[in-house]
Amino acid sequence: MKNRTLTLRRLLACTLPLLGGGAALAQAPTPQTPTLRQNSVPTWIAVPNQEQARDIAETVYNTWRQSMISSNLAAWQSATAQSRQVKVRNMIVSQKREFPRSLFAQEATPPALVSLRYVGALTGANGYTLACTYIGKADLGIGGKPANTALVLLFVHENGKWKYDQLRFFNLSHLPQVAERLRKKDIAVLKEQDGFHPYEKLPATPPPCPAPQYIAKVFVDAPGRVVDMTINGISHHNFEDVRLAEIVSGGLRRGNNTISYTIRDIAKPAEGAKTPPLAIGLFIMPETEGNNPGRCFEYIVGDGDPTVSGNYTFTVSDDTIRAMNPKNSKGVQPAPFRPVPLKQKPEEGK
Repeated sequence: MKNRTLTLRRLLACTLPLLGGGAALAQAPTPQTPTLRQNSVPTWIAVPNQEQARDIAETVYNTWRQSMISSNLAAWQSATAQSRQVKVRNMIVSQKREFPRSLFAQEATPPALVSLRYVGALTGANGYTLACTYIGKADLGIGGKPANTALVLLFVHENGKWKYDQLRFFNLSHLPQVAERLRKKDIAVLKEQDGFHPYEKLPATPPPCPAPQYIAKVFVDAPGRVVDMTINGISHHNFEDVRLAEIVSGGLRRGNNTISYTIRDIAKPAEGAKTPPLAIGLFIMPETEGNNPGRCFEYIVGDGDPTVSGNYTFTVSDDTIRAMNPKNSKGVQPAPFRPVPLKQKPEEGK
C-alpha cells in the first residue's frame, strides 16, 4: 500500500519566501498591502475640509519622512503616533536587533509625495483619525519599476497634535475603474472601498515586549476571512483577507507557549460555492545560516470545511530546535501542534 499524502500541504509549502530563512530573517519585512474591497459606507466616516486635511497630511508626513532620512530620533518620536512607536520598537526587539539604532538602518527611503497627486481625505473616530489618499507612480523601495499606485497615509490626533501612523498602498494596474475614479478625485470611491478608510477607533498602544528567546513569525493565509490572534498574551495580530507573515512580538520560548484566535467570514460564499481553504502556521526562525524554520503550530482547513476559533497551548521542545538543523533532519521529525488533524486524500487509483 502506498503512503497517503496530506492535502492542503500546498498552503504551507510556499511560506518560506514570505517567512525568509537563515540570516536573512533579521531584515525588515517587505511591506504588504491589504485587499481593496468594496463595502457599504460606514456611518462613522466623515469628509473633512480637503485643503486643511491635505495640509495636515503633508506637513506631518514630510516631517516624519525627513526624520527617517536624517536619522533624527527626537523628530521621529515627535511626528510618530505613540502606538506606532511601541509597535516598531517591539518589531525590532523581537528580531534581536537594537532599538533605536536599527530604526534607521533601512535602505529604502520613504516615498516622496511631490510626484503624486492628491485625491482626498476621510476622517473617523469623531475626527481623531485621518486617511489621505494620493495616486501616482510611487517608489516604495521594494524593487521593480514603480507602478500606478494608490498611497493611503494614516494619521491619529493625540495630545493635541496630529501624528503619522503608517501607510497602505494598492497597485492600480488591474483596477482601471477605481484608478479612473481616483484620477477624477471622486471622494465617493474613498468611502466605498475600505482600503481608503481611516481608523474607526484610535489604535491601542501595546505593552513593550521582552527580548525573545527565539525569533518567530506567524503565517496566515485567510482568503475571505478575518483572523484576530494573540500569541503568548503579548503579540496581537489582525489578518484580513490576506496571505501574510508577521513577526511575533516577544518571540517564542522553550516550553509552553499559547496562541488564541478568532476566525470570521467577511461575506458568505455565493450559493453552491465552497469557502476557500485557510492556513495558520507558527514558526521559529533560524538564526544560523542554512538552518530551516521550525514549525511549532499548524491549523489548516480545506475547501468548504468549517473553521473553529480556539485557545491552545503548544510546546517548543529540544527536538523542535534540533530539527531546524538539516544535519539532524533524518528520521522522524517532531510534528507541530495541530488542533485539527490534517486530512488525507485517497491513494491514486482508489
